[in-house]
Amino acid sequence: MGLIVVLLIVGLSLALIKLWSSQPRSKVSKPYFSDPKNRKLQKRLLVLLNGDATTAERLLKQQRQNHQGQSDKWYLEKVIYDLERDRRY
Repeated sequence: MGLIVVLLIVGLSLALIKLWSSQPRSKVSKPYFSDPKNRKLQKRLLVLLNGDATTAERLLKQQRQNHQGQSDKWYLEKVIYDLERDRRY
């Protein structure tokens, strides 16, 4: 009886570890350009970059690394602000 309980606990523990390890560890939402919430900001960013989605993703990724924990809207606004600011000079 004791061996069955130990095996059951070990099996359950392994199942929980596997389940926990398969869960995403960050609060990353949908990719920027597939999330319809910020469609207007997404379009504005692509216009500023002449449709270069690769550059947009790179700039957004840099901001996400530099300022962790912000919303997707914040990152979009920050990249747009920086691009417009840099073009003034």
